[in-house]
Amino acid sequence: MTRSDVTAISLVTDKARDEICQSVVPSIARALSTRQVSYKRMPVTRDHIDWILNDTDSLTVAIDEVGYTSVIAVVARGPDTQNRAARLAHVAADLCGDFGVHTVFWNGSRQPLPVADFLAAGDSILDHGAAHVRIIPRTAKASAMSRALQHHQMAEAENRMMSAVRKQMNGVTLQEIEQLELEERRAKSAPMRLAAWAISFTTALIAAPLAIPLIAHNLVRGEDVRSGAMALGVAGLYAVLAQSGMAPGLAGML
Repeated sequence: MTRSDVTAISLVTDKARDEICQSVVPSIARALSTRQVSYKRMPVTRDHIDWILNDTDSLTVAIDEVGYTSVIAVVARGPDTQNRAARLAHVAADLCGDFGVHTVFWNGSRQPLPVADFLAAGDSILDHGAAHVRIIPRTAKASAMSRALQHHQMAEAENRMMSAVRKQMNGVTLQEIEQLELEERRAKSAPMRLAAWAISFTTALIAAPLAIPLIAHNLVRGEDVRSGAMALGVAGLYAVLAQSGMAPGLAGML
């Protein structure tokens, strides 16, 4: 994949890395949904988080902590060159508001950009970013040596950028992956939270031993409709087995 197929941005914030990991997945999903982008999140890995966009492009997010600041690296890849930079800028703008970003590095640039200038730039930042990845066409005035030197410089810049991204991705721990999964499964809206508690109390009416850890899970880690539905299904299965006589010993446990 050539440099023209990759667009990257780094966001610097004073928030702790753990705080960012807890809500970065919902923030990315909200930003993509607002732009009406079809997306699918891939399984969370130790190094990074990936999304597939419109079945053609990919979006990768990595978080690194340096001293008292954190860096959110967002990399977009794929053939959709027309919309990739605009989509990445839209996602980055949402992350700036969600995590209090104060400095932006656009598409491998070494020049820091204040977040206020980035948000106010609009389409001009996209043009500026496109200038970093535009391939200069061959002309009669360009010699073979100058073209080879230019390609070599572009390849070195791409390798430096990808090395920095990989370094940031390698710092993600298993605990942070678990936090991301729990945050995504946790019920956010009031109806979903009420549904989780309704399922928990219904499970308690059928099988109290199964409901006790479920209620404790809701209190400690937040309401989880998926876990409640699984517990209710198991409790219903046990109740049917006990009432049908297929497992008579279960009747005293429920």
